[in-house]
Amino acid sequence: MKRILQSRPYEFMIQFTPQREWIERRGILVWLALYFIELGAGTFIVSSIFGVLPGMFVGWLICAVLGGGLHLLYLGRPGRAWRMIISSGWKTSWMSRGLYFVVTFLVLGSVQMILTQRLSSTTGLLIITDFFAFCTVAYAGFVMNFVNGIQLWNTALLPALFTLSGVWGGIGLSIVVASSTGAEMIAIRLEPWTQVFLMGYAFIISTYLVSVRYSGLAGRFSVRNMLTGKWGMLFWGLVVSFGILFPVGATFLLRVQSSIIANTFLYILIFFELLGDLSLRYCILRCGYYQPMIPSTNFSF
Repeated sequence: MKRILQSRPYEFMIQFTPQREWIERRGILVWLALYFIELGAGTFIVSSIFGVLPGMFVGWLICAVLGGGLHLLYLGRPGRAWRMIISSGWKTSWMSRGLYFVVTFLVLGSVQMILTQRLSSTTGLLIITDFFAFCTVAYAGFVMNFVNGIQLWNTALLPALFTLSGVWGGIGLSIVVASSTGAEMIAIRLEPWTQVFLMGYAFIISTYLVSVRYSGLAGRFSVRNMLTGKWGMLFWGLVVSFGILFPVGATFLLRVQSSIIANTFLYILIFFELLGDLSLRYCILRCGYYQPMIPSTNFSF
């Protein structure tokens, strides 16, 4: 914000101003960190429910190393990040709550995996761990939803969209891990759920964009830029075509011609789903605009 006002003092007053803190330069780390944290926690949840210990470890590792590591790289003083947990900031800040959820999940998750490997009965701990893992998946949506000045983010559908996509990505990675470690029956049991979540994912994206479109001028401007503006190619190419339509068509083809089913093709399918979801999050961060304080009459939609 400070950089924007210094370079163009009038821009925030009369133009739709994009947010840059979380998507440009070092802000790219926020985009990747939030995605990997959710994907890792979602993978842990799904794998723990179906008893895939390697999948739990992969999810935990993605959340801790990729998600947590990128978060720490983004912070100006990573060594002081722990203060966000012990301070009272968690009462008002979703960022502090998110750090609390992530750390608690990682600690309980490591204990859960150790006990699971020793075949101990840990149902109670599993429920608590998965609860904090679910909070970890959902918190990024609440962090962005709390920003009132950006209409593209300030909607209750955003936390729901991020939560659903995090679990959906977790199902895909759990299938990959289960197939790679010889747990073919678990992969077969998980596969129908990818189709269910894919349909839900497509529906909630459509509902989300329509609701934001009618939320105000900034929401309309953001949706237009995402669908038909500068980022339209990314949205329709990666999010819709590769992330939704290709998996839907491939699923139908696999049902008709079961002889072509192969793990390699399944991995490619899941890769495109994850790539589409990652691209959607980029579009949402990149197309987040502040509404001008003094709207111009020259805007056309």
